[in-house]
Amino acid sequence: MRKKLTNNLGMKLISLLLAIIFWLVVVSIEDPEQTKVLELPVTKMNENLFSENDRTYEVVSGNTVSITVRARQSVLKTLTVKDFEAVADFANLSFTGAVPIEITALRYSNQVTIVKGANTMMRVTIEDLATVDKMVAAKAEGDVITGKALGNITIEPNMIRIEGAKTTIDRISSVYAVINVSGMADNGSFVVTPTLYDSAGNEIDSTDITFSEEQLKVNVTLLNTKTVPVKWNIDVTTAEGYGIESLDYTPSEVEIAGSQEVLDSISEITLDDYVAEGISENLEDEVDLESIVKSQGAVLANPDTDKTAKLAVKVGKYERAGGTINFEAVDLTGKSENYKYSIVGETSIPYTLSGINTDLETLDRSKLKFALDVTNLEPGTHSLNLQMSGSDDVKLASDVAVQVRIEAK
Repeated sequence: MRKKLTNNLGMKLISLLLAIIFWLVVVSIEDPEQTKVLELPVTKMNENLFSENDRTYEVVSGNTVSITVRARQSVLKTLTVKDFEAVADFANLSFTGAVPIEITALRYSNQVTIVKGANTMMRVTIEDLATVDKMVAAKAEGDVITGKALGNITIEPNMIRIEGAKTTIDRISSVYAVINVSGMADNGSFVVTPTLYDSAGNEIDSTDITFSEEQLKVNVTLLNTKTVPVKWNIDVTTAEGYGIESLDYTPSEVEIAGSQEVLDSISEITLDDYVAEGISENLEDEVDLESIVKSQGAVLANPDTDKTAKLAVKVGKYERAGGTINFEAVDLTGKSENYKYSIVGETSIPYTLSGINTDLETLDRSKLKFALDVTNLEPGTHSLNLQMSGSDDVKLASDVAVQVRIEAK
């Protein structure tokens, strides 16, 4: 029996080796090795080493680490970020502010090769620890449904303590509880984390910041809305030699919000009369629309855009323009069929118009009507003032005397 086993031993070993090689070839073809890139969050250890000495740190780089892993296809396709751990242990912090990031495979460790990432460093700056107490304000983003407006917004708590690196703490100008009210149709509540901003309105990264309250509760009340006209009586007069080119105020209507009872009692928003006399240059002014609406028990639905009512008056200096009208084209008001009428001197009557430049430039002279009133006048020569109509903005600059002769037929 032993002799049978040892017969052709060399051939048998070669056959076994070929079988193993063949099996490896088949496996490599059917289940080849591949690579995958993963971005891992880095867990920090022994952070208390800083706070024990009233110090803290800010991460310059290394909050995440990118690694490439190699494994058989069947294994690789099941691997996710959760199958690996990246740890920066501050007990290993160097004097240059570098902390080694150790990467460990939590699953299939004997079948996975980490190609990159083993020597990755987290880099930090070390600073004095500082704290500050700040009020929290609400910041609503988006629009509630049509017919509703934001009412009262409360935050619990409305003051928090913030701890972190002194340079970061010194930058904090405001703290907001940011909520998204898009499509909101009824009263509601939100739970959000505080958001920090600097004096320029830029958001501050709070990754390495500690809040006394990590979660803030924001309660939002919605109000009904109504659009009403804004009435504003403007009484403006110009100095002699000037006229008003345009006069306008905005808004002509405003959307207000409040309880339905209050809204039903308001049909319009009336502003105090505005009076200005003898102006000779453009005028711009505004009044506090928001306070007037509040005095009626309501609020502005869009306070960012409708906070004030604005008045704009454009003033122009009176200019003059000349012209002539033939006597035959002048209407003789009240003339008698028993008399004949003629002009003494030239049949062409010169006149001068007065108005602001824009009105003179746009004036349609074909619509001007000229007249002389001869009502109840007897035969003889009469000096009559030329009358003009057809324009509300342009007038005769001065009286135009016309000598009219009346004779019996």
